[in-house]
Formats: sequence, C-alpha cells, structure tokens
Amino acid sequence: MQNYTHHFFILSFFTILFIGCSSKKEPSFTIEGHVSNLEKNFVVLSVIEDIQNNITSVVDTLKVNNKGEFKMDYFLEPNIYVLTFDGIKTINLAIDKGQHISVKGNLLGDLKISGSVDTDLLNAYETFRNVSLDRLVNSTRNEIKALQKENAIEGEIAELRELEVENYKKHLNELMTFVKEKMGASIAVYPTSIRWIGGENLPFLQELVGKFEEKYPALNITEKLKDRLQLLEKTSVGAIISGIEMPNSSNEMISLDNIQKKYTLIDFWASWCPPCRTESKLLNSLYDDYKAKGFEIYGISLDSKRDKWLNAIDHDNRIWTEVSTVEGFKTKVSIEYGITALPTNFLIDASGKIIAVNIHGQQLKEKINKLFLEN
Repeated sequence: MQNYTHHFFILSFFTILFIGCSSKKEPSFTIEGHVSNLEKNFVVLSVIEDIQNNITSVVDTLKVNNKGEFKMDYFLEPNIYVLTFDGIKTINLAIDKGQHISVKGNLLGDLKISGSVDTDLLNAYETFRNVSLDRLVNSTRNEIKALQKENAIEGEIAELRELEVENYKKHLNELMTFVKEKMGASIAVYPTSIRWIGGENLPFLQELVGKFEEKYPALNITEKLKDRLQLLEKTSVGAIISGIEMPNSSNEMISLDNIQKKYTLIDFWASWCPPCRTESKLLNSLYDDYKAKGFEIYGISLDSKRDKWLNAIDHDNRIWTEVSTVEGFKTKVSIEYGITALPTNFLIDASGKIIAVNIHGQQLKEKINKLFLEN
C-alpha cells in the first residue's frame, strides 16, 4: 500500500509538471545576437510608440556576455523596435509575432539581420528611399549649392528651388508606389506612414489601413495608422479647414475664419526653409495682383526662433497675415494638420473647403490666375 501511494504521488507530480511546462506561454518574439567590438555589456531595446511625433521609450536592456552574445524572449505586441549599441549605433526592427530575430556582425562594420521578413521589407524601403531622395532632391540641392558658389543670378536659383519642391513631391509618390507594390499589410508599413500623401493616393491608403486593421485589430500601431488616415482625409481636397487661430507678430490672436476671402492660401513655411523663402517673391506678385479681387494669404511660420521669423517677414516683404507660436513642428496646428515637410500649403474657398493641396511655383500661379479669370 505504501509503495502504491508513493508511486501515485510521483506520477501525479510529473503529470502536473508536464502540464505546467506544456501550457507555458510562448513568447511573442525572440531577439538574439552576436556582435563584436561592443564596449558596453548591454544592448538597449526601445519601442517606437508614435512615429509621427517621434516618441520612443526604452523597453529593456539585453545583457551581453564577454563574447558579444545576447538573447531574450519577449511577450510584447508587434511593433517597430530599435536596438541601440554602445549608445551610438541603432538598427530598426519591424517585428511580428513568432519571429526569431538574429543580429550578427561587427559594430564597426555592417550588422546582418535575419529572421524577420518585416524588417527585410523595412530595410528595403529605407534603401529605396535614400536612393530616390538622392536622385530627385539632393542632386537638385547640390546644383543650387554649386550655383551659389558661382554667385549665379537669382532667377537660376529660383528655378531650381521650384524644381526641388516638385521633385520632393515626385519622391513621395515613388515611396507610395513602393508601398503599393511591395509591402502589403506588413508591420513595416507603419514607419512609412510619416511620408504618406493623400490626394489620388487616398483610396489606396483607405484600403491599406482597412486590411491592416483586419490583420492586426488590437495593435497600438493600428490606431496610429487610422489616426494618420483620418488626418489625410481631413487635409485632402473637399475637406473643410476652419477654426485656426494664432498670434501675429504683435501677439494679437488672428482667426483664419475672420480674414479668409474668396480664395485663401494657408501657407506653412519657416525662415530656415530655402524653397519657402524663394516662393515669397511669387506670393508677393499674386497678392499684389489679386488682393483687391478677393485673394488672401494666411502664413503660418514653423520657426522656433522669434527673431529669425520676424527678420524673414521683413526681408521677404510678407505683408499679408503672418502668425506663429514659434514652436517649430511642435506647433499645435502643425500637428493637427500633419505637417512634416515645408513648404506645405492649402488653397481654400470662401467656405473653407480645400480646393488644392501643395501646389507651388508655376502650378500655383496658373491655378490662382485660372480661378480669378473664371470668376
């Protein structure tokens, strides 16, 4: 009887142990690595909580042994994570559930990442983005710098400034094409949202966010993508802009609703933005030609230094309504309307309805001329 009881106890113990082990929760993902030349014995893992506002928080520090090896299981949701080595080198990881990410290499050279198709997509996007930016935008900026060294006439540089703005729009459209053709509803889509543009891309983005929500209904980044989409819908042709009120150079609160006319250009700019400064000349010409006929400009500076803002207003003869809280891209209106690059503008009618978005240079001139000729 005693032996039977003893054997039953042992069997019960191992049965409970087996059940306990088999029901252990599987980690969401694993990160491991073997990186040489590290000076510190830990690697910092952070999560990007809000890419639009550049909010990141530290999740963990991974212990690194004397061979440069580290490994950790995580019970976290899919997101964009960042590994920081020695406080100087970072890599971004787009991580989905069930992935086993491996990082290997020399800190002084390239680090190879494997085990995450989403991270592969994110890296491919970034590589494409840099190539596109160099070809379309940086090349033009280099031409401008060369002309400035040669003391070229202002007209030549102004033409290139206009080309720079147009090429940046082409660059953003190329990035949208990459997302359409390559990324599907990958976790890697989230970082691309900071460069999404509406207009003709809006139907695709509505479909994309819908598919992403179907695949990841409960993720934090799903809500972020939905917020971004709503913002694009809010700032696309046909939407209504109203309720903007900001201080002018005399700290008087100026409401957009009170100054808007038949057609009003809401112009986001800054003193440090060369294309914005160059476009001041065109805005002066349009203002002179059409102010009496019902054209107004509501300039919103995203400067962070008051003296530079005021000097630019004076130098560029910006005699129309100019407002700013001198908070840079942290300006409330800038955040509300998703302004991530300058110059950005919205052309609205008397009701506040957007009739054009981000038109500059000759395109802006032709649009204003046509509107007033038709009316």
